[in-house]
Amino acid sequence: MARRIPGEFVPSDVNLANDPAIMRAGALAELLFRRANEYSKRNHRDGTVEAVELGVIAHGIPGRPQVHADALVREGLWEVTGDGWYIRSFLKWNASQLEQAEVRAQKRRGAAAANHKRGAHAGRVDAECSACQEEAANAHA
Repeated sequence: MARRIPGEFVPSDVNLANDPAIMRAGALAELLFRRANEYSKRNHRDGTVEAVELGVIAHGIPGRPQVHADALVREGLWEVTGDGWYIRSFLKWNASQLEQAEVRAQKRRGAAAANHKRGAHAGRVDAECSACQEEAANAHA
């Protein structure tokens, strides 16, 4: 039986702690990196972090958050943007918001088509069902 992962998650490479860039940035920068990935995913941000959010993300991490962020930038793990940072590898491991929306739309269309075949929306046109839309168009032609 396939196991279903509960809720939303951020993939984490098991080799991250041994990545030379992360090792050079330091353990506290690694913790900031991991938290920023989670924060960006949770807030549907496609790998972006705003500067005003740094203190929230780094809450409880010893040292100055800006120093850790600078280490991530220095090592090429983050890129500076106009108002914060972009996590360079985020979209390598995570589907973008646009991609996720398309998957959800495909699932809705598939469910509507399956329901149509079962007659679940007979007598009414389901806006997500292409078969309903086609039948409605043919009825008016």
